[in-house]
Amino acid sequence: MSVSKPMGKQFSRPAFGKARSQSSLSQGGVRPASRVNGTAQQKQAQWLARAADAERSGDAVEAELCRQYAEHFFRVSRGQE
Repeated sequence: MSVSKPMGKQFSRPAFGKARSQSSLSQGGVRPASRVNGTAQQKQAQWLARAADAERSGDAVEAELCRQYAEHFFRVSRGQE
């Protein structure tokens, strides 16, 4: 009696410890090559605008969270972090 293989998708074993090729990283791998969406000052302004929007909508918790992110980018722009 022979054992038949199940029909369906074949999975390969993970290659732990082996480096990924550069092409696999650029096609949706861990992280895109460049991810900068503005300077620290621009990010701070964006987060402050989001905090103001949250404040206007009555969400004090979201507003505080956005202000904390804005403070982070303020410190980054000043080289304090």
